Parts: sequence; C-alpha cells; structure tokens
Amino acid sequence: MSSPTELRARADELESRARPLIAGPRTDDERMWLEKAAALRTEADRLETSTKK
Repeated sequence: MSSPTELRARADELESRARPLIAGPRTDDERMWLEKAAALRTEADRLETSTKK
C-alpha cells in the first residue's frame, strides 16, 4: 500500500504532464491524467483521515 505522501507525489507527476489550460483544450490523455491525479489525492486524504482516528 502506498502512503499519502507517495500518492500525492504520483498525483503531482501526473498533473505535470498536462499542459496549462490556457494552452487550449485538454486532450483525452490530459483529462485522464488529471482525473487520476484527483483520485489519488482523494485516496491520500482518505488514508490520512482513517489513520488519525
């Protein structure tokens, strides 16, 4: 299992692949990377919350 820190690092890496929004419409790949990054951040938040209880 990955730690919240590792999940957020992976999310950062995925987000860095996408061009800035002002560069034009997102490609399918860019949308997929950003969706995956958001899911990873949600999972990291969930893991942190469950370990603090």
